Amino acid sequence: MTGRRGPSHSGPYSLACISCFKSKSKCVARPDGEGCQRCHRLKRQCSPSNSLRNRSNEKKQTSAARIAELESKLDGLISQLQPSNIHVSELIDRDVDGITRAPLSQAPLPPPVVTPVSVLELPKLQISNAQDETLLSTFRSSMLPHFPFIHLPAELTAHQLRRDRPYLFQAIACVSTPFVREKVERGGELKKAICNAMLERKTQATADTVDLLLALLAYISWGWDHVLGGNSMLFLISQAKAMAHEIGKHLDGNGSQDMKLMALFLPSFHSSSGKVREETKQEFLEHQRAVLGCFVLSSIYSDSCGLGEPLLWTAQMENRLAAISTETTGCPTDSLLATQVRLQLLTRKGIEVHQQQQLDQGLTVPQTEMATFPALMTLETLQKQLQELKSSLAPGIQQRELIIAHIYSTQLILSETAYKIHCLVPILVSQFARMTATGSMNSTSRPSSRQERSKYLWECVRAAQACTTVLLDSPHSTQSTFRGISFLQWAQLARCVVALKWLTSSMDDEIIWNTDGVRAVIDVHEVLGRAAEKLKLAAKEAGEQEGNGQFGQLAREMRRFCTESDLISNEVNGDQAGRRKGRDSLWFTTVWGVAGGST
Repeated sequence: MTGRRGPSHSGPYSLACISCFKSKSKCVARPDGEGCQRCHRLKRQCSPSNSLRNRSNEKKQTSAARIAELESKLDGLISQLQPSNIHVSELIDRDVDGITRAPLSQAPLPPPVVTPVSVLELPKLQISNAQDETLLSTFRSSMLPHFPFIHLPAELTAHQLRRDRPYLFQAIACVSTPFVREKVERGGELKKAICNAMLERKTQATADTVDLLLALLAYISWGWDHVLGGNSMLFLISQAKAMAHEIGKHLDGNGSQDMKLMALFLPSFHSSSGKVREETKQEFLEHQRAVLGCFVLSSIYSDSCGLGEPLLWTAQMENRLAAISTETTGCPTDSLLATQVRLQLLTRKGIEVHQQQQLDQGLTVPQTEMATFPALMTLETLQKQLQELKSSLAPGIQQRELIIAHIYSTQLILSETAYKIHCLVPILVSQFARMTATGSMNSTSRPSSRQERSKYLWECVRAAQACTTVLLDSPHSTQSTFRGISFLQWAQLARCVVALKWLTSSMDDEIIWNTDGVRAVIDVHEVLGRAAEKLKLAAKEAGEQEGNGQFGQLAREMRRFCTESDLISNEVNGDQAGRRKGRDSLWFTTVWGVAGGST
């Protein structure tokens, strides 16, 4: 055999036969040259190691040939796809339906780079563009009609919005996505980006400030931050108020001599430098809508949660409201926004009446009803203004049901405030004053104090019933419209639930209040059941696939609350009632995002 060692000589380890090589044994060739002694003794076939090395070399050559063949095929595929890179902008400029839009830019494209990475990125760009258009369409059609603090024309594309309003686009993408994990991640990135932008900017450019404010308003209205665990609503509202203040300062005369003088001591007080570009009419109206939208959100958050202060209403705010109330704005939803602002302003004034009354009285108990007379007269005026606004609604106003629900929510707060102001004077003091009064004050036709309190309470019941009926049972209140519900309508529904919970609980001992009669008219558990069903349908329509989206979570929490309330409905012990009230307050805070008690 060629290449075998001489007889009776043991070969090197590398020249051993395959059997001895595997067993790591000494390989000694037989004298006749037919294999080794060990294989002969064990009656095994003795295969020289040369065949193993030959097969290994053959495999290496075959692998190299296959790699070269694949490389040549890949080069051919790249050369065939190379011309398509010239039309990347045309492919990106097509929407979901395949309709070509105007090119994004007229600048010539750079020469194509022939690399596998560029080929793989093309489908990603197409999918991202289609998703952006879908998210923008969802926001424009399902969400924005509930609270139109910005005008997004139908011809506005996602690419244009991303270019002109990058923070707003990021907020829209965050609130419109149906995937919870993506919503949480986008929300965290958005909040971090906004904070960094506010801290790092050296000048208070109006365009950047408006973009930041619009992004904050969009996220606060539809981000469900309190449900998804963000717990940063108060901080976001505070930042939005700061942005609105800067925009208002610009709109109200940033270039006045007083502000220029103040800038000598506080340079950041007057941020404009050089020649300021004159803003267009659309930009002017956009700024007005943004500031008014901030007032509505900050006001309803403060009224519902009792945290922070709303944006201050001034004479300049009246001018902003007048600016979007004309018919020449070119935006059909401005009338809806103006009505929402007016209703929220009435609500705020009613709450301020009660706060001022408490501040005036301090810890002392009023001796007569005359001490509360100015506050009650102010509330009466607000009630008349509310009825005038309701009767002046245009027949063709958009989202009429939302306005009606807002009117009943305002009515609920005004009646509730009137009841609480009446409660500042004890009934015995009030009755004694009426018995000893002279003249018109001693009229027998005047209702008693108990009757007046009961009247306001029943007004609260009817207002809460009407508001929940419009929001939950209106023919126009489908799962699609409920999917786009904003924090404004959510707070109104929460206000009704909190009021009903309060009206069906034990009242003060000074009046006889029929809680069973209230439950016969409307029951809070029945309202929660209807709301949970709406949320379930909204979760399905929104495409929540993880099962833990905001709508699905809220529906489960409401059903769980109803079940637990039924189980402990017979609790009468004081400690048990206190613990139950604490659980109710915690539930209202975490699920609804409002305080768990009547304000």
